[in-house]
Amino acid sequence: MKKSELSKLLHDLDIPVNEGISSEENMNQYPRVIYWPYIEQDDMASGEGYCNRATYQVSLFARTPQHAKYWELRKALREKGIHPVFRHEYVENDPIFAKTWHTYFEIEVTEDLPDE
Repeated sequence: MKKSELSKLLHDLDIPVNEGISSEENMNQYPRVIYWPYIEQDDMASGEGYCNRATYQVSLFARTPQHAKYWELRKALREKGIHPVFRHEYVENDPIFAKTWHTYFEIEVTEDLPDE
């Protein structure tokens, strides 16, 4: 999957989505998605150059466990043949995420590298 496809899939959920960190505007919106890369590696692209292979964490924050948007996201990934391992946690004592459900998974995507 390309990063642009992942971005579109997340934005198609019609909930707040941020890459990197949550914006101030979205910080108290539920449900919401935040995603960011935490592993990157060069990958030869068709023998013509390199692309970036990146592993992203995708986090969904909601006020209820397994929110309807979680199931919508999971269905969209299944339709693309992607079946990540989903992890769920309840965050009770954190000053920012108090009383929220955090569902997260990792997904590998490819990105075009900028011309050097």
